[in-house]
Amino acid sequence: MAYSITIPQTGGPDVLVCEDKTVPALGTGEVLVRNHTAAVNFIDTIIRRGEMPEGMMPDLPHVPGVEGAGVVEAIGAGVDGFTIGDRVAWMGPIGAAGYGSYSVIGSHYITKLDKDISFERAASIPVNAMTAWHMLVNLGQAKRGQSVLVHAAAGGVGTMVTHIAKHLDLKVIASVSSDKIEYAKAQGADFVIDYRTENLIDRVRDITDERGVDLTLNPISGESLKADMEMLAPLGTAVLFGFLAGPPKGTFEEDLTRHFGKSIAVRVSDIYTYFFNRPEAFSADLKSVFELLNTGVLKPQIQVLPLREVAEAHRMLEAGEVKGKLVLAID
Repeated sequence: MAYSITIPQTGGPDVLVCEDKTVPALGTGEVLVRNHTAAVNFIDTIIRRGEMPEGMMPDLPHVPGVEGAGVVEAIGAGVDGFTIGDRVAWMGPIGAAGYGSYSVIGSHYITKLDKDISFERAASIPVNAMTAWHMLVNLGQAKRGQSVLVHAAAGGVGTMVTHIAKHLDLKVIASVSSDKIEYAKAQGADFVIDYRTENLIDRVRDITDERGVDLTLNPISGESLKADMEMLAPLGTAVLFGFLAGPPKGTFEEDLTRHFGKSIAVRVSDIYTYFFNRPEAFSADLKSVFELLNTGVLKPQIQVLPLREVAEAHRMLEAGEVKGKLVLAID
């Protein structure tokens, strides 16, 4: 019997319901995965609330879940490199139906698992680690010895950024709330700033001897982008990958002109731009981040709940109670 957690209408976590489903059909280049685990992401909660940007909201009813892990049950035409029974992890687009028994995923977006990697750990990796890798390596072009300021460093992406950045021999400055300071230190951050009680700009200047940081990774936006530009070193780059505090505030004409003499760059990062436009490169990077998991560079911090407690999982994520990543175990 196939089933899934479905969003039949927008609202709070209580709108999520379990429904029976048919096993989806395969197309060319696709793989059918029997899910054992799925990860919870902010995009799932945004869809549930009906707050996606105009034109991006999926039709309802909708099965959330854009990453997971499980076993290959069927293989479509034109797919090489996989066999039925393979243990795999995957990342998919909106509509991949990770909160359910089965997902149909394009073969570029699946990777085999080492025998020692659990489904719970594997499901926590694709979105967060690929986002972190893409921002540090592809967009930020981070180099050994450089510095990176990580906002929301205790979250799922922030945790992966810290692990990968230390692997790349970068100096990591983590910005967190006071209750997550010890967590950020435990992940390997070189410096931890409590953004609620400390002046972020002053602390970064002090840590970097007034030079500033080479890279900022920012899921907050709002007023924080202006501060990022203030904290960037000459030729530094700010990467925005979320809007937890809303769209950037300020006037680019004024803010960028103010820092013209530093030749800074401001980029935005939506991992799905990379996902859809460069599938072969995405596939190669997905294998790279899972190799980092296999070798112990990535140490995902996970909390696991059964799928039937998905409403509680959404509540916890929206309340800011999650350190690392929330994973749902699927019977």
